[in-house]
Amino acid sequence: MEIFRDAVSLDTIDIFRRHHQTHSLDKSLNHINRGNIDVRTLITEDTNAFDEIKKICQKHFPDVKDGEIYANYQRQSNPTFMHVDEFGTDREEKTWTIIIPMHTDERLSVVILKNYFNNNEDLKKFVMEFDYEKSTKKNDVSKQVPLTHTPNNWRNPSQYLADYMDLDGVFKYKIGDYVLFDTNQAHASSDFKIYPEYAYKDLVQIHIGKSASRGHNPYYTEK
Repeated sequence: MEIFRDAVSLDTIDIFRRHHQTHSLDKSLNHINRGNIDVRTLITEDTNAFDEIKKICQKHFPDVKDGEIYANYQRQSNPTFMHVDEFGTDREEKTWTIIIPMHTDERLSVVILKNYFNNNEDLKKFVMEFDYEKSTKKNDVSKQVPLTHTPNNWRNPSQYLADYMDLDGVFKYKIGDYVLFDTNQAHASSDFKIYPEYAYKDLVQIHIGKSASRGHNPYYTEK
């Protein structure tokens, strides 16, 4: 993972927010994520928001094509579980994720691990088979970040799986910053619901690369 500081202008943040405000009721652009975690408003290539998305992507991948970019504005009503982004399932080349926060609050964060999985079924198998008794803690991220919604040892619920995995880092929410990481890295958000002022939190998510599982971005139309 790599964090980029003060890399998104307030004008760009405003464009993202206006996109959400304009299209949040458009049924063709909105879908509820599995587990009722969030509502995602797609950012398609015919919008000002997509133009800003592409500029960000081109900083890291100058030759990226529109069809290799998938982006959405997320309004999360619940924290995300430990997962991988399945845009990278069965990939032949590396795929990438960018998270751009719409809040400044260091209590809101994303924990990113160095453990890679092809998809969430493989991660689930790892979770189910993990032997806490024969393993050693590698970090104390559960003490830094509220992770009560993530996998733990059912025999000893105070033992969180994330502490036994290889920590890549913690990205704390600050407007203007963003984090770039491999889509197939396990990651999870902090549990923001412990803070009563947050009924939801917002972010922009980007996936970059050739998605083998979907062929290409289905919301892109060849010109």
